[in-house]
Amino acid sequence: MRPLYAQLVDTLLARIAAGELKVGDRLPPEAEYAAELGVSRSTLRLAFAELESAGVLRRRKRAGTEIIGTEPRRHFHMATQSIDELLSLGRDTHLEIIGQRQVTSDSVPQLADLVSETGFWLEVTAQRRLGGAARPFSANRVYVPARYAGIATLLDGADRSVFQLIEESFGVAVARVTQSVHAVACAPEDAAIIGIAPGAPALRIDARLFSEDDTLIEVSVATFDPARFSVQSDVRIE
Repeated sequence: MRPLYAQLVDTLLARIAAGELKVGDRLPPEAEYAAELGVSRSTLRLAFAELESAGVLRRRKRAGTEIIGTEPRRHFHMATQSIDELLSLGRDTHLEIIGQRQVTSDSVPQLADLVSETGFWLEVTAQRRLGGAARPFSANRVYVPARYAGIATLLDGADRSVFQLIEESFGVAVARVTQSVHAVACAPEDAAIIGIAPGAPALRIDARLFSEDDTLIEVSVATFDPARFSVQSDVRIE
């Protein structure tokens, strides 16, 4: 089932599409509007945050919340409440392989504390698009340890993520993911892929994917255009 805030996003977009809410309208204060809609203020804020990121709402302190668009911009939002949702980026977008080569651990900062059986890693360079989008929204480098490097022959024309190829080829499954999110100045080679200026602010996610027995499956380094990608967590303390 979709999270409650996502259902609220759908409801508000439907009201805009039906003409019940129009561009230029200001929405009631949060507490009042949350009560009217029968949701908590935290749920309303999550929905507003997504609609603001999509270019539908604009929130300004003391000025309130204004409708500024009728349709969301093309944008990938990743909610992380489970392993399946965390891997949704790899399953719900299109990865295009650009190239591959061998690298050593000491040549890539994200591999500095890791060991590959042969001392080499398979580096896969790729880009991600939303369906139908002309411009990629991320530049990706995936590092595969030697035990799974046999997928190199399967990469040409692949229509799925690297970890999915490993799962299918070696009979393993991703069971744990660790990741860190960084604000970075976009490297020139990544800027050329995602279509922003070199040195412009970008979002980088470093991730490690493990199987059930904690065997490393891949290391992923992905740089995103922050205007077209967001990460959101919804954590409840019982």
